[in-house]
Amino acid sequence: MRTLLVLIACVFPLFALPTGTHAAEFLGGQEVTIAADDTWEGDLYISAQSVRVEGTVTGDLVVSAQKLHVSGQVEGGVFAACQQVLLDGKIGRTCRIACQAAEVGPAARLGSDLVAAGYSLEIKPGAVVSGDLVYAGFQAMLRGQIEQDVWGAVNRAELFGKIGRELSITTASNRGTAWQLPTGLWWGTPLVSIPHVQPGLTIHDGAVVGSKLIYHSESEADIASEAKVTGPIEWIEPEPTTVPESDKISYVWDQVKRYLSILAMGMLMIVVCPLTTGGMVEQIIQRPIASFLAGVVAVPLSVILSVLVIASIVAIPMAFGWLHFDGLAAAGSFIAAFAATIYLGSLGFFFAFGAVVVTSITLGRVVFSDHRISSRGALILMLGFGLIFYVVLTCVPFVQVGVIVAAILFAFGGLFLWCMGKVLASSPEKRPRAATESK
Repeated sequence: MRTLLVLIACVFPLFALPTGTHAAEFLGGQEVTIAADDTWEGDLYISAQSVRVEGTVTGDLVVSAQKLHVSGQVEGGVFAACQQVLLDGKIGRTCRIACQAAEVGPAARLGSDLVAAGYSLEIKPGAVVSGDLVYAGFQAMLRGQIEQDVWGAVNRAELFGKIGRELSITTASNRGTAWQLPTGLWWGTPLVSIPHVQPGLTIHDGAVVGSKLIYHSESEADIASEAKVTGPIEWIEPEPTTVPESDKISYVWDQVKRYLSILAMGMLMIVVCPLTTGGMVEQIIQRPIASFLAGVVAVPLSVILSVLVIASIVAIPMAFGWLHFDGLAAAGSFIAAFAATIYLGSLGFFFAFGAVVVTSITLGRVVFSDHRISSRGALILMLGFGLIFYVVLTCVPFVQVGVIVAAILFAFGGLFLWCMGKVLASSPEKRPRAATESK
């Protein structure tokens, strides 16, 4: 059950969407700032390089950016997919965050739950989370106050602050390596810092757990004598497992083969249809929220259409006795079956390889954010870099399913928006008047 909760915590930030009925506003650009004296009514969707919220948002805040800094007030919830997140203001409802590093500042007042997935999470002294904390990532440093339960799956965690109720966490052994990402990681001025966290679970003097403590780890937690745990302490030690060295080498080789296979299919896509591939990527970069929502609609429609195609070609004629393989009927049936095979094969290829390729190019496009797609070579370069991130992410058990599903939704959404753009651009209403009149 706990594993399921942690899986949901990790995947949910990728798909959670606002549920309010407020009017919505959409903002974009390189840098977006909501000034301290500004008030935005309703939900606010932002896609930018850097986002600062110093004023008030009366609805939900949905952000896709490299940096997000909230120092004002959000009366609804926060939904963010960013590289760095700093929450140092007042937020009324649940925060759902997927990021590399997140920090909850000393002035933060979160009115409900905090659900996060990423590499590092730090809650500063003075910060208050009124609901639960659900976190899946590499490390966590908890110095503030969490009034309800804490559920986590991490490599390492340190507790200095107060947890109102239960702490249930899975960590690695405290005898593990102290390795972590090097400092000076960020490009430009960093928004947050990544703290140094000791391996395993460490509960320091003055820390408080208001109910029971349950932890899964290969080694016993380091609990200071002045730390207070109100309820019972349960240490669940996993059964020792040994992985043969040959299995490790085989696993690594499988991932290399997967990388090379997807890279080859991606290069084929880029060579055959560079404009379509680049167009899908640009749609996802420029309109990430619209791409995701379009994917939610396009994926089930493509499956339904596949069923209808098969039914119309085979099932319906057979049911009424119309399928006779003689003369023109046989030729027509062959052509229809061939067209259906092409459609279903293309759809299957896009599910298996195309979505991964488009997502990987998009990740590479984020890395090379200052360079627009201008050639097949640029697309292949972005694919090579982005595919490394994709393969690594899909090797992480807690996020594997979420990454795969997100890749499919974003890719289908990008394809849908690109096709719609081409259709609208070719409609008579979008053509120049002179060209229309010449007809």
